[in-house]
Amino acid sequence: MSARTKKTYQDSRATANLDKLNDELRDVTKVMTKNIEDLLYRGDSLERMGDMSQRLREDSKKYRKAAVRINWELLLKQYGPFAGLGFIILVFFYWRFLS
Repeated sequence: MSARTKKTYQDSRATANLDKLNDELRDVTKVMTKNIEDLLYRGDSLERMGDMSQRLREDSKKYRKAAVRINWELLLKQYGPFAGLGFIILVFFYWRFLS
């Protein structure tokens, strides 16, 4: 405590000094309460952001798998008939000429 502060509060019987001390303590309490609330809010926000990023990561994996599956289905739909026809022709030639 500084000398000025000691001098201000030295006469403990003076109600003005006690009122001043109580006001300053209330101010300090308000500041500390606000700081703690801010820290809790930031912690909560960080936790929510972590949860959101985890969900985004999981969703992106699902969408990637779905995109790969859809691409295969489209390839099969587009080239499947040609591949099937080619396979039938190969079986026919094998049966006709190599048997």
